Amino acid sequence: MIYNQKINNTWKKNLNKIFNKNSNSKQNQLLFQSINTGKSLELQECLFEDLLPQTLVSTPISRIENTDNIWIACSMLSRVSDITNNLVVLEKEFPLGILSAKEILKGLLKNPTPYYFHDILVEEIMNRRFYLDTRDARLDKIIEQMRKTKSEFTILQNSKQSFSAVSIREILEVGALCKSNIETSDLHSNKIKIFRRDDTVEDIINSLINDDTEFLLLKNESLFIDSMTIIEKIAGDLNYLKNCNNFLDLNASIFKLERPKLVPNNLTLSEICQTMLAMKHPYIMTSNQLFTPRTILEILSLGYEK
Repeated sequence: MIYNQKINNTWKKNLNKIFNKNSNSKQNQLLFQSINTGKSLELQECLFEDLLPQTLVSTPISRIENTDNIWIACSMLSRVSDITNNLVVLEKEFPLGILSAKEILKGLLKNPTPYYFHDILVEEIMNRRFYLDTRDARLDKIIEQMRKTKSEFTILQNSKQSFSAVSIREILEVGALCKSNIETSDLHSNKIKIFRRDDTVEDIINSLINDDTEFLLLKNESLFIDSMTIIEKIAGDLNYLKNCNNFLDLNASIFKLERPKLVPNNLTLSEICQTMLAMKHPYIMTSNQLFTPRTILEILSLGYEK
């Protein structure tokens, strides 16, 4: 069902050149200006206070109780999807796990009925493996952890019962402050996963989950589907499958598909991030490349691998 479009493998060589830590060319480095000192810093030198003293630290977690039902989680994710892609599951005011559209869709494959949404509890499907760090964590450490785990979400513990979140949206804010002149034409693009209009919902969900991809692109068309598109369809028109007995057997034509935003080839990394921050579904494409928030995460972290 899924086909990988051919991607030019030379991007790896180009990326090594662009992000070579021993390079003497400041133009090829990802630099950030400290708002405290005005000094140009590399990412591994940045503390939270250097870039975003309020935003990163004060972004509250989107919380849900472990005893809430799945339909509540769907509703909440739909409302906060432009801010974060995860809910923090709390028990007695302390994080117990995290929940994203991915966990919801995994459970849905096993139980595609209204019962799943109204009677199953969040704690039964949540991801108990999550990253918790302190307020003093270095920014590059968090970004690298996100890239390695492919979980673009971190919880910061500010005090005994006070927590804040670093999601992919905060990472885009960091990228938006990058002073590099590197343009989209210098960067690599993600592999593109393809789906067809006659693919079943079950096929599509399996592809999103098993291939660990952010979205699928409709074959021969610039239209995409992602996990939140499916969640929003279920929570909206389908009323949590109340009158739908064969949801997984339906095909992709039931979904309203959107297009990635078309941008020029000469945008800088900062401009790419600024564009994504203004979008609910932050996927952008040039004439021959496609960029997602995970692409930005990889770009920021790959420059600091040893």
